[in-house]
Amino acid sequence: MIDSLPAARHVQDLIAQRPHLPVTAMARHAQVPPTTLKDVLRAADRGQQRNVNADVAHRLLLLNAADLPNEARGYGGQSTDAAPVMEHVDRILVEHPEISVAAVARAVTMTVSTLAATLKDVRAGRPRTIKVRFAERLLALNATDLAPAFRKDAVDATPVVEHVRQLQEAYELASIAFIAKTAGVNSSTLTSVIDDHAAGLRRGIHPTMARQVLALTELPAPAFQRRPGVTDVGLVRRLRGLCALGWTLNAIARAGGTTVKSLTDFNQTGSATPSVKAAVLAAWGQLSHRPGPSELARQRALAKRWDPPLAWEEETIDHPTAEPLGTRTAGRSGEWTPDLLRLELEFLRDEGLNWTESLARLGLRSQRAHELLAEGEEAVEPGCPPLRLPSRPQPSHELAA
Repeated sequence: MIDSLPAARHVQDLIAQRPHLPVTAMARHAQVPPTTLKDVLRAADRGQQRNVNADVAHRLLLLNAADLPNEARGYGGQSTDAAPVMEHVDRILVEHPEISVAAVARAVTMTVSTLAATLKDVRAGRPRTIKVRFAERLLALNATDLAPAFRKDAVDATPVVEHVRQLQEAYELASIAFIAKTAGVNSSTLTSVIDDHAAGLRRGIHPTMARQVLALTELPAPAFQRRPGVTDVGLVRRLRGLCALGWTLNAIARAGGTTVKSLTDFNQTGSATPSVKAAVLAAWGQLSHRPGPSELARQRALAKRWDPPLAWEEETIDHPTAEPLGTRTAGRSGEWTPDLLRLELEFLRDEGLNWTESLARLGLRSQRAHELLAEGEEAVEPGCPPLRLPSRPQPSHELAA
């Protein structure tokens, strides 16, 4: 990698000489990705340091105004039918499966994406043209020109591919794009390397990229280590156990990096998505060893007969038939009581739901709710004022479990 500033200054001079020529046309003529050239120019305009591949800088410095495309001829330059050229390329690829499309493109200083797109169109029977100079270079190619199939400064990609597979086996939500982003490498390049390897094609990779990927031994959230024994039943027990410990859904959601609605939906359905699974396990790891600050959450969990974390052994919490230790069987009582309804309404009020929204959330008719609350007021001891639950005018889209 070298400083891009000399190449940027050279291209800026060309732009001054040919102000009507698009930057993308210059990039195509130099066989440099347009986005790369634009980034180089942008960095130069801002006075920022930027390094580029030495080959990219060399191609840009070789540009001169006289050789650039002109409008009369078309900015893309003289073209010809791509079909016979791609048939020749296909023969090479079929007869020599160890040779990759990337190797062919590099051999003629053509971008991999352009060659791949041209091959795809021709194979599909779509009309496609190709620049004459590339057509001539491709037709002159033979298999011996393409050995080895990767650049001299590249290293074998096999260890990198195997390492990515190991990460994906160890972690959930570990896509190739996420691994590439975490390692600080280009996602499309890493994907291409893995695809070529899967197809049995010999492929190299830049040493810097290889080092960055191989140095990645752990993945951050939202990826999380696979725990095959974790069940949805166990996740529900963990979520409700945290509530029984005094943690509100807001606190649990923050600890797990998710939303209250996601946790509420999971508590209702009992079916966890990978992201909810990651969130519950993360929150459990952070909060299950210490009491939460919400007495209301504790009372509410007690009324619902939710068991605290200490009621479960880590080895059995995920077993559907396991019984909690020293407490009542987990599960909500089948009947509403005045006390339980008051706790629910108070909780939902604090979450921002008004009377109508709260009853809809609880699945209760207004008449039945009033009857329950009236029963509770009759049971209040003399001198103890009944709990008043005023409606909130502001609706909330966050639901509570």
